[in-house]
Amino acid sequence: MNNDRIEHFKKKYGEAIIANGLRLRPDDFIDEVEWRDAVDQHYTKIWLEFTYGGLYARRVLDERTRLLVAIAQFLTLNEMEEFERLLPCALTAGATPREVLEVILQSTVYVGYVKAGRGAKVCIRVMKELGRLHEITDTQMPLDGANGPRTLEDERPQWPQAESPEVAALREKFIEKYGWGSMSTRLRLQAHQGYETLQSFDRIDPHYLQLWLDFIYGNMYTRGVLDDRTRLLMMVGICLAANEPVQLENHLRGSLMQGATPREVLEVILNSTAIVGMPTTIMTRRMLEKVMEEDGRGGELDLVS
Repeated sequence: MNNDRIEHFKKKYGEAIIANGLRLRPDDFIDEVEWRDAVDQHYTKIWLEFTYGGLYARRVLDERTRLLVAIAQFLTLNEMEEFERLLPCALTAGATPREVLEVILQSTVYVGYVKAGRGAKVCIRVMKELGRLHEITDTQMPLDGANGPRTLEDERPQWPQAESPEVAALREKFIEKYGWGSMSTRLRLQAHQGYETLQSFDRIDPHYLQLWLDFIYGNMYTRGVLDDRTRLLMMVGICLAANEPVQLENHLRGSLMQGATPREVLEVILNSTAIVGMPTTIMTRRMLEKVMEEDGRGGELDLVS
């Protein structure tokens, strides 16, 4: 790396900004500054102040979480160049190769297996180039996943109380018909979703419902490679990038239920401005405040009364 170039940009755009960019992206940050600087120095200045001097210096989210969310968003948007560049950055921020791959595999639920597979292949290649592929191959899950130690007796006390006897009866109906493993995961993580989707698929295609429940709730969401807080913040980022408002609201609520603070959820939304633009960010901020009002937590985000 040319030290003269670095010093030139520190003097021009600010030492703290350039130092933060080099900390976060040591391999390509100066190149990203240089091409912008060559064509529009004013744009370069305000871009750096907004991103590396602003959003990426706030540290409301830890760097590991912020980068894992961004990786999932770039995959969703099919921005594979930026996606690939962030993989080593996530490792530098403390994510393991297995956690980085898990972000990609979990994305299957919202982007499909073709796009997730493309991302996984890039991840495998990058880890091989870095000499860290063994950290993935040596940490494979058992063939049956993480479901071995689970029991209904252990998990039933974790479920929220049913709102009515009718809802309690509906729960038991689906447990008996589709198995307790997937239903327990759904009740623990997403009891707020209700039963409309389950009832609809139960009526029109129960075979598909069994496949869906087993794949997502019975297996993907029980793998445990990522903690539920991180995984749900990642899902917020994915739904925001995909502009999918129904599941976005669901995962905003779920991330708060699984330990994310309102400020951390907001930070995922605000950081997304740099990736997906401002209109979606503004819409999602409104949605977060609506969710918090409905949950009796209105005002928790306010810094000024």
